[in-house]
Amino acid sequence: MFDCGMPRLALSAFCAAPVLALLAHLAVPSTAAACGGTFCDGGGPQGGMPVDQTGETIVFAQGGGFVEAHVQINYDGGDADQFSWIVPVPVVPEIEVGSLAFINSLRNATVPSYGIVNGTNECTSGTATGLSTGFITDPDGGGASIDPDVEVLELSTAGAFEYVILQGGTSATMMAWLADNGYAPNPLAPNLFDEYIDEGSVFVAFRLRHLAGIEDLHPIVIRYEGDEPCIPLRLTAVAAKNDMDIRAIFLGESRVLPTNYRHVRLNNLQLDWLQRAPEYPDVVSAALDEAGGRAFVTEYAGNSSVVDPTPVDATAFDANAFLGVDPVGVVDILEAQGLVICTDTCDYTHELVPVLLREFIPAPAGVDASALYACLSCYERLLDLSAWDEAAFIARYREYISDPMVHATDLLDTWPYLTRLYSRISPAEMTSDPMFAEVEGLGPVPNVLGAQRNTDTCCNDTVILPDGANVRLSNTGSWPAWSEDMPNAAVIQQYQPGGPPADEVNNLSAINASLNQYNASVDAMLECFGGSTGGSSSSDGGSDSTDAGDDTADSGSPGSTTGVSSGGTSTGDAPGALDDDGGCRTGGGGSGWLAMLLGFALAATRRRRR
Repeated sequence: MFDCGMPRLALSAFCAAPVLALLAHLAVPSTAAACGGTFCDGGGPQGGMPVDQTGETIVFAQGGGFVEAHVQINYDGGDADQFSWIVPVPVVPEIEVGSLAFINSLRNATVPSYGIVNGTNECTSGTATGLSTGFITDPDGGGASIDPDVEVLELSTAGAFEYVILQGGTSATMMAWLADNGYAPNPLAPNLFDEYIDEGSVFVAFRLRHLAGIEDLHPIVIRYEGDEPCIPLRLTAVAAKNDMDIRAIFLGESRVLPTNYRHVRLNNLQLDWLQRAPEYPDVVSAALDEAGGRAFVTEYAGNSSVVDPTPVDATAFDANAFLGVDPVGVVDILEAQGLVICTDTCDYTHELVPVLLREFIPAPAGVDASALYACLSCYERLLDLSAWDEAAFIARYREYISDPMVHATDLLDTWPYLTRLYSRISPAEMTSDPMFAEVEGLGPVPNVLGAQRNTDTCCNDTVILPDGANVRLSNTGSWPAWSEDMPNAAVIQQYQPGGPPADEVNNLSAINASLNQYNASVDAMLECFGGSTGGSSSSDGGSDSTDAGDDTADSGSPGSTTGVSSGGTSTGDAPGALDDDGGCRTGGGGSGWLAMLLGFALAATRRRRR
């Protein structure tokens, strides 16, 4: 049994690999594509980008008694000789090369986006950052010596990395082993090493292979026996910065929730929908603080078919095309398969092609590698082809390029459901490792969220949010500045085994009171509706549908418009107020916002919490 920071909680799962992979980025922007899906066009009057395209992400896929963690490692040190990375794992894992295209496709399909569509109404009343204890430096290099108290279970390579799996000893002997072998572990780490060693963890230490550079960092897959993903934040706390971003994406059968961290539904009124929610990260931070710091929000939950499989289509990548080929013609075949674009120099569309070429066709001394691969025939007489091995090249090609993409396609074909969770957490809050589990029967959470702004023909504007809330705009036309008493978390929940999460805190009544008071003040100020105290609802229709974060009811497919409904009957709530399950009793909606929204991009920037 393995204890991942929860007293007396027996696990057979992996509680380590994701974190240090996820968090070992030292403030480097993600290498994820700049945009994805419908958001790359930039057309339409609103233009712009989704809320988030930075930060680190780990992808979990689980089933058949195994969990996989797919992680892109980033590093800001600048010197490949200084790079190394250690990960605690509860059982001896399998290590494989991952696919950056796979991680990017999942990120791009699930990035939260906020937008607004304009309409008209008749005059009515209504409402590293870096994570690095696992990040260690290697100032001197050095060979591998074996401490008798630390057992070396495996030495191998995966793409641009070489790795060693260690087991046993104490924090002192582990630190000594790392130091004896040219590493410089964080001096604050021993107590944290002890915790993982006492729990039976093994440690996987990665470093870049000879001739590999920082630009060659690529995803790693860590596969382990178990059925409960876990992120080992305790070891992260030594070197983490405040409000460190963590995004975890899960492929499986059902929606995923944190089991020992809280789950939070945001108060969407705190987001400036007119500006497409630039303060989104800050609102998340504040909402998670209201939940005690150790919590996640759901950014997407729904069908995995939203992911574009094209980037991981390996149909064009034929390893057999290299059978019997003169090494001088290798780049020509790579270019024909779309993996290289060469003119005077070469650009690579796959992160491991340069590693593959340097391994089997090394550049002669004094020859620039990029110029060499752009014209191998130009340097044919200088080439030392003693490193060329056709069978080994084909095997590496499959290991580095085609097999990871085929595996990614299989995962997308196998697992029907996709969940994306997001947290911002500081070192003082990293006292336990977050764990996760699938929960059946929960509603979906769309990531493409659009509000409708209706311009009244006689007075002022109303913004109708996807959850049904109606917000009157004053004559300044800007988003309301709420009081400090306005909560950032609408609902704070705790996982309940075998059922939906339980509400620990429900702020909907307080949010409704603030909204109705604000709307009434706007109406009174404008003297448009004789001091109407309601929200802005254009009819008596109601909505019992859920908001983007509802956890029990079916709110429709991701991106649907069921957050605002013309059906239902009012039960006495003030018009424009949120109901207890996240919906709103209001009429007038604007269900056409989604079709319009998908035609253009949505702008947003990130701001850190002060």
